[in-house]
Amino acid sequence: MAQTSTQVVCPNCGGTLQFDPQAGKLKCIFCDSLFTQEEAEAFFNQQNEEEDIKDSGSDWGDFAEGMKAYSCNTCGAEIICDQNTAATKCPYCDNTTVIEAQFSGAIKPDLVIPFSFTKEQAMEKYKGYYEKRKLIPRNFLTGSKVEEIQGVYVPFWLYDGAVNIDAEFEAADRTENNNEIVRKIYKADRRGTIGFENVPADASKRMPDDIMDSVEPFNFGDLKPFSMTYMPGFLAERFDVEKEDDLKRAENRVINTAKQKTKATVRHDEVTEKRGDYKVNYTKKKYAMLPIWYLTTSWEGKQWNFAMNGQTGKFTGDLPIDNTKLCLITVAAAFGTLLVLYMIMRSLMAPLVAALIVGFIVYAGLKSSMRPVHNATQANEYMDKKIKLVLSNDTYLRTERKQKHQNNTSN
Repeated sequence: MAQTSTQVVCPNCGGTLQFDPQAGKLKCIFCDSLFTQEEAEAFFNQQNEEEDIKDSGSDWGDFAEGMKAYSCNTCGAEIICDQNTAATKCPYCDNTTVIEAQFSGAIKPDLVIPFSFTKEQAMEKYKGYYEKRKLIPRNFLTGSKVEEIQGVYVPFWLYDGAVNIDAEFEAADRTENNNEIVRKIYKADRRGTIGFENVPADASKRMPDDIMDSVEPFNFGDLKPFSMTYMPGFLAERFDVEKEDDLKRAENRVINTAKQKTKATVRHDEVTEKRGDYKVNYTKKKYAMLPIWYLTTSWEGKQWNFAMNGQTGKFTGDLPIDNTKLCLITVAAAFGTLLVLYMIMRSLMAPLVAALIVGFIVYAGLKSSMRPVHNATQANEYMDKKIKLVLSNDTYLRTERKQKHQNNTSN
């Protein structure tokens, strides 16, 4: 029996094939021939059609014969690639001492989203990302050095399921007349479920969770059964976070969204949750490889990380701030506000307070624009639009009346 190999070779000229994100096909780097995934798999003596998705935990089988593994002795990352790809740098710490390791014990992914952007497009996105930031220090542009951006298939766990909801709210409708404020108080009970699908959590300890959250969302309509034909020219990391360990991250997001959507069904002027029981039930957990262009650069003794969603092109990463520029712009905005309002009002106290508020808003907004990386707290993109309610009951409790400018209340 012939040995199965995943060596990606052009049938026309014998050159190396790499996946071309723009064409969505494999392309020979020598003769520019293009081949579909089905054609490429036929060249590898694999089946012409994709196999059904297996449960997470299956191994690579015969695919392993054509795979390499690299281990970074600085950060510990374990990188998987096909045997035509030379891994000379770690995509996470930019270390050059990446050594070849034994390919064993790896688990084959269920699903993959192919890259849609080339390395050249990713570099252009990076340049456009920092060039339009006016607060970036001038010497960052000249002092930091980016040698290469790496295309990495990052391991993710994707979670399907539903949240069971049992919640109670206190609600009120508020009206005012000339003499009093009237509040009608209600007890609102809600029970039901809301489904979710493909809530992602990266399964790499080295990949910063906040950066991966910040390049979302992915379009999971493009998920495909995993095939080796998407890998040539890219790296992939073995997962080192078990699906059970990532549950909490996904769970926090779906519960927060379930709370938000449940509260939105209580249609009164004022709504306060008094009790909430939100239980998450999972129906499926899938192992997927998602496309990320990733780079690191060092500046003034600190490592700066940047990432681009290889499917959508969304770019993110925190940038250094020129504090002198930030202070000058803030002071200018505050002083301008103070001057205009003083000319109008001819008093100092109110314009001064307004100037301080404007200065704070400008300062916070500018700083936030330079530090967009954040941990996701919601899962709106991956959840049903509406809750399926089995109980939606608002019970009138009492009426509260309050005289304007007085504190007494009567029932």
